[in-house]
Amino acid sequence: MTQDCRTGEAPTAGRRRTATVLAVWPFLLAALACTPEEDPPRSSEGGAGASGLEVEPVQYTAEGTGYALLEPGAEIELWGAPQGGHWSRVGAQVRGLDSKTVRLVARWKDAESGSILVEAERTSPMVPVPGSAGWMQPDPTSMYNVAHLPLCPSDAKDGAQGVERVLEVEVTELYDDFESGVSAVKVVPRCGQAPGPLLDYCKCECGPDYLPGKCVSGFPG
Repeated sequence: MTQDCRTGEAPTAGRRRTATVLAVWPFLLAALACTPEEDPPRSSEGGAGASGLEVEPVQYTAEGTGYALLEPGAEIELWGAPQGGHWSRVGAQVRGLDSKTVRLVARWKDAESGSILVEAERTSPMVPVPGSAGWMQPDPTSMYNVAHLPLCPSDAKDGAQGVERVLEVEVTELYDDFESGVSAVKVVPRCGQAPGPLLDYCKCECGPDYLPGKCVSGFPG
């Protein structure tokens, strides 16, 4: 006798008549109704194929303190490097790794055309993400474990400050199965320095209509 998968009760006479008319349909419907739903993924933006790595782009915050997950529309730093220019320091949190070392590639893409503006890569040692079982990230004790993407000075008429870009991050595990995964998110580069010479320099170098010699460096010396 067939039982209701939700109540465990025997079917009523009406249900038996329906089963007689529809033949095997009640069994198929019962199987579908009893199938458990899967847990939703960590993010709708990240991920790869069923056999690939799940990837979430993150922004490096400060040495030893970790990362900030980059959601669609998030602001991303324009970090003033001592050697010149303004950069974004980009990593990834990854699920599905069998290796503790990865090749990390980050790319800036034009938000309209999808063309690659610049890319950078890094061989990164990976460590567990605190509080997120199964996820790993580049060791945060050094900023040199993440990709450094240059963005300014920019010869684009609108500059880079406040202009939406597509950030794409690709991860390939090394020394194991060489599985890979890729994820992309739209973000807005932004000068986030404290008010003062460094902020003024960032806004000038990353702003519209940049020309060589236009900006006065905010770095000491």
